[in-house]
Amino acid sequence: MTNPIPLVLLYQDWPQADKTAWEALFVEGDIFDDTGPCASWSKGSRTKRRQSYGYWLSWVTRHQPALLDQSPTDRITKDAVRGFLEEAEARVNAMTLKNMICDLYVLAKAMHPAGDWNWLNTLSNRLIYLADRKSLPKPIAISAAHILNKSLQRLEDVENDPSLTDIKRAIHFRAGLMIAFLISRPVRRRALLALTTDQHLRKNAEGFVVHLSAEDTKDKKARWFPLPKFLVQPMKSYLDVHRPILLGPKTSNALWISQYGDPITPDGLSRELPKVAQRMLGVELRTHKFRHIAATSIAETDPEHVNIIRDILGHATLDMSQKHYNRATGLSACDDYQSLLQAKMRRLDRKR
Repeated sequence: MTNPIPLVLLYQDWPQADKTAWEALFVEGDIFDDTGPCASWSKGSRTKRRQSYGYWLSWVTRHQPALLDQSPTDRITKDAVRGFLEEAEARVNAMTLKNMICDLYVLAKAMHPAGDWNWLNTLSNRLIYLADRKSLPKPIAISAAHILNKSLQRLEDVENDPSLTDIKRAIHFRAGLMIAFLISRPVRRRALLALTTDQHLRKNAEGFVVHLSAEDTKDKKARWFPLPKFLVQPMKSYLDVHRPILLGPKTSNALWISQYGDPITPDGLSRELPKVAQRMLGVELRTHKFRHIAATSIAETDPEHVNIIRDILGHATLDMSQKHYNRATGLSACDDYQSLLQAKMRRLDRKR
């Protein structure tokens, strides 16, 4: 009995012609040598598109093995892609389908720039349109202002609770501060966990400025923004009192420290943040949910300034802003968002 061909053909099982074509995309030379057209891609982009191409090669191997005698780009025909699409539609959602075809188009054009890929580009654009209509998640029944209000109150309660040990107080304070930070400055998980006390968090006359390098952001663009004024004193308390307690005898320049004295890991954050949010807010939230809530709060509360969503979330285009319905700089966007949150919090206080 032969082993079935997996739905994603692993790189080691690719035909040699495809391995050679793939490796040529990422050749890194100096100014005297040729450089591959995709050499600047991040590790994440390479992994994602390698998987999409593995889907394609699996379909070819299972349904049109005669095509393997042709060059990698000669195989990419309308009929073959139509068959690939029909099978994929039966088992993946619109967003995954869009990604697979978009990745195939990008790779085909990179491998054979002189080829006529207009038809594949058109197909890709149609799938993008269809996926975008279904891409926004259902709104979460909690506002950014409510999250901020609850997290700031939590910080105050933790500081004033005499029943807590020093380590318990430090754990709870860090958790509350992280949630307040995430809703005020909704960065991606990668950027959140990359923050350090020396490189990324810098003191100034007003408090702190957060600097994100190009390596910390998805679009590879460096950014900086001020820490909200209402988080300046909590951040000082965390750095001066609670973070040293969490570190214990260990040393680290990571901003967010676990109860074991080590930098918080992606797995640790994914495991613990939803639990903390459930206890504090009554709803499980992960880092990307804070981004959706921030965008929704802007769109609902201040639709006139909806385009600041791009700068707040660090998007390259205005697409997400339009879905949720820039000005000059990310700094002005942060100020606008902060004013929105504070106004909403004042209204919540008056209602209470």
